[in-house]
Amino acid sequence: MSINKLAPAVLVALLLTACSTTEGQFPSLERRPYESKAPISVPEAAPAAPLELSVQLQTKVDSLTRRHAAAQADYQRKLPAVETLASRASGSAPGTESWVNAHLELSRLDQARADSIAVVREFDSLIAEQGKADSNLVPLLSKAQQPVSDTIAAQNAEIDRLSRLIGE
Repeated sequence: MSINKLAPAVLVALLLTACSTTEGQFPSLERRPYESKAPISVPEAAPAAPLELSVQLQTKVDSLTRRHAAAQADYQRKLPAVETLASRASGSAPGTESWVNAHLELSRLDQARADSIAVVREFDSLIAEQGKADSNLVPLLSKAQQPVSDTIAAQNAEIDRLSRLIGE
């Protein structure tokens, strides 16, 4: 054999002996214990403690909610009379007595909800003010404001419907 042909065979033999253990066995190809465990990951952050409004802020929210409830109750008391007058005025000519009375009561109904609209504005101011201090409070305040906003949206739709019924 020539040296050129012998060199690859010797090289392979040397590589194989390098992989053997001192006892003459090749290392196992099975997974090692550290290879089968879950990969290392960043631990999940502990869930943040639920935020609560301060006593002073909760008192303000409760006060706004009570004001809205009172305005909504006044609105609900006046609504049936306006609906009756609007039905009577439907199709009547502008300026007639039934038309004027219906519009007058509709404006009183609109006025009955004025405090609810003021409550939404005050919530907006409170949210803006508190958002500057602690933006984590914004969702809590927005959640408290949402029922008031929803009620006003329903009132707007009702007033628009009655206004169309009466006619312009």
